[in-house]
Amino acid sequence: MCPSLFRGVAMTEKKPLISMTTMRWGIVVAATLVLAVAAGGRFLIGIVFDQVRDSFQITHGTLGLVVTLNVLVIAITQPLVGWLVDKMPARYVTGGGMALVGIGLVLTGVSETLFSLFFGYGLIVALGLAAVSPVAVTPVVAGWFQKKRATALSIVNAGGSVGQLAIVPALTVTVGTIGWQLSYIYLGIGLAVIGGPLLLLLLREREETSEGPSDAGYGCNVYTALKSSSFWMLGWGFLVCGITMAWVMTFFVDYALLTGLSRNNAAVGLSLMGGMSIIGALMMGWWADRSGKLLPLAVTYALRGGGFVMLFVAGASFPLMLIAMTMIGISWTATVPLTSAISADLYGRLRLGTIFGMMFAVMPLGSAIGSAAAGFLYDLTGSYDVSLWMNAAIGIAAGIVVYLVHSRPLFDREAQQQQMNSQTPAALHAD
Repeated sequence: MCPSLFRGVAMTEKKPLISMTTMRWGIVVAATLVLAVAAGGRFLIGIVFDQVRDSFQITHGTLGLVVTLNVLVIAITQPLVGWLVDKMPARYVTGGGMALVGIGLVLTGVSETLFSLFFGYGLIVALGLAAVSPVAVTPVVAGWFQKKRATALSIVNAGGSVGQLAIVPALTVTVGTIGWQLSYIYLGIGLAVIGGPLLLLLLREREETSEGPSDAGYGCNVYTALKSSSFWMLGWGFLVCGITMAWVMTFFVDYALLTGLSRNNAAVGLSLMGGMSIIGALMMGWWADRSGKLLPLAVTYALRGGGFVMLFVAGASFPLMLIAMTMIGISWTATVPLTSAISADLYGRLRLGTIFGMMFAVMPLGSAIGSAAAGFLYDLTGSYDVSLWMNAAIGIAAGIVVYLVHSRPLFDREAQQQQMNSQTPAALHAD
């Protein structure tokens, strides 16, 4: 048949009802919803820690083991989540994860035994939170954006901070009104019945369109990524990120009280950090899309380290403490979108879910190490000084290491394109 006839058919193809630009930013909204739940989910047990402990008549250590199981399950399953995203649409993974979070919260709310608490929160909620992590949404968002990839990923991750700011106060008010059990049950039902189906509807991968091809078929394999120094250098950054974040989430308030600051002063510092994390993510993403991603990421880690130096210097000074929390806040969220954007550039999208999942798994492991190390050092020395300087040193070191990452992609897109083109005529002839 005449080739021109095929061209005529292609030219009469109906235009999509929704523009590519609208679809792109719709995906950002859906991905932001995913990370909002993930960010708020990290604080679910902390909000009701004392009430859960009293309900089950257990020690701090025992409930701490439940939280530890939750964190370890999330860490261990990140590569699996990435592999699933490489094999099936991300909306199935995140929609199922959202439903699992909901089911786990309901099971936790109706728990009457310690075993059911470990099972509901330690395992089921953890499996759900693992599936609504940045690992699940990074390949999708990266596929829709190329020129503004860092900005888009930064908006998504900054939205997670907004979700944290919304979910935590809302759940706190609800717990004060109806108790933690009913709060968990109602929230769980909402996530399972509304959140899961909503993600199935909204979170869509990019396909080949008249406005440009998808780059989903291009990239290196997992083995090539693991052999590269860039994987381990970026992974070192995530390890440092986990260690330093754990210190702030676990010990900052106690440190502030020991220096002579009030609990309200510490709360103001944490709130400021949360607000600055949104500004920092957007600012660093904008910078990265205009001048390259490695320098913004290096500056982000340097700010993390410098923030801990300022915390030590601040002592009982409230203004200096706010400066420290501003520095840490700017770096708080920005590490993930910048690293994920760099990973997409280096490794391509072919196996990005698996590769980034393996890299991201280092962060929660770092959190576990950071919490244990800082607690041990405090028991050994009677102060947080050593852990503060340790976090400062590794933060600055991470900035140096990531700046030295080689930015050249580990795959040849043109060669892969030629290989695909050479296979296509043979496939058509076979048909």
